[in-house]
Amino acid sequence: MSRPSGAIMHTIPYEGVRSLSQFLSGAAMKEVERLEAKYNNGKPFPPVGARELPQGRPMGG
Repeated sequence: MSRPSGAIMHTIPYEGVRSLSQFLSGAAMKEVERLEAKYNNGKPFPPVGARELPQGRPMGG
């Protein structure tokens, strides 16, 4: 996480991002919007609860 932290520290005056969580949240939302545009006609996917996502490493293989 040193590269994202460095990017945040050196661009605070220009970008206004002041925390790692704010940076990561923004990056995640950009990726969500890209996936929605590519696979769901730009519309939000139906919400999924945190416990509905696969947990841990895949078994086998």
